[in-house]
Amino acid sequence: MNEIPLIPLIANIQRFSIDDGPGIRTVVFLKGCPLRCPWCHNPEMQSPEVEIYYHELKCTRCGICAETCKQGAIISPGPNGEPPIRVREKCVKCLMCVNACPNQALTFVGQNMTMDEIIQEALSDTPFFKNSGGGVTISGGEALLFPEYVCKLAECLKKEDCHIAIETSGFGKWDDLERLCNYIDLFLYDLKHIDDVVHKKVIGVSNKLILGNLEKLIARDKSIRIRIPIIPGFNMDKAVINKIGDFLVSLGADAIEAVDLLPFHSFAEIKYKQLDKHYKYDGLASLEKESVKDLEEILINKGLVTTIGGQVGVRK
Repeated sequence: MNEIPLIPLIANIQRFSIDDGPGIRTVVFLKGCPLRCPWCHNPEMQSPEVEIYYHELKCTRCGICAETCKQGAIISPGPNGEPPIRVREKCVKCLMCVNACPNQALTFVGQNMTMDEIIQEALSDTPFFKNSGGGVTISGGEALLFPEYVCKLAECLKKEDCHIAIETSGFGKWDDLERLCNYIDLFLYDLKHIDDVVHKKVIGVSNKLILGNLEKLIARDKSIRIRIPIIPGFNMDKAVINKIGDFLVSLGADAIEAVDLLPFHSFAEIKYKQLDKHYKYDGLASLEKESVKDLEEILINKGLVTTIGGQVGVRK
């Protein structure tokens, strides 16, 4: 990965979310993540740089994008209506092709926003927050990739008496997480696998830091919901979930607000195609809730409050 900027690009600010914390929420998505989960449903947020989508159904094969590109990153459409070839390693993200496309077949994700702009947008639905027990969720990517920025954002939001949640893999320095404890009301903490060897092989990083940070967060008596993405061939296994459950119980079942099982879904498949990225799970159908009921039962039997889908309801 290239050098990480101090100020992240904003991938999206999503309003009226009900899946990223209690109540009605606004979610601020920061662009950039050190993990490489092959099932990632936000592949456009892995790189901290601008990404360009190609929407083939909107493309009329006019060739204007190729004519506009000065880097040779786009080759004109073929004679039989083939789409233009995108040579992404030559792309300098100047966005000239995006601006020139007459059909919006090329779009981009990742924009610079000032802190004031973000806060104004994030707090525009404050009446809905108060009525539903909602607030603002800082997400990604991985928020811990930008610790100074996220601390400042959380501090500004807290001054507005806003409930703040953060979605994180926990892969970051403890000092950064500890500072965030001053502002964050709820940690939505990803836990993907308990085996470090498997974690490192599939996701690209060790889980020792993640597990250690979770233990320290619990010791700080913070509100925490564990989120486990259930992925076929990776952790959709009773033995794996049993070990995760044992680990959580060892930290104190009462210290964890709930465990949310998030069944694999294929909604991101089109994103990988639009970004010209390989998708390991191409063609795999989304899981039904019933298919993970046995995994839910394992955790419930260990005394852990468990949901399927992570509907967290209204904050008390």
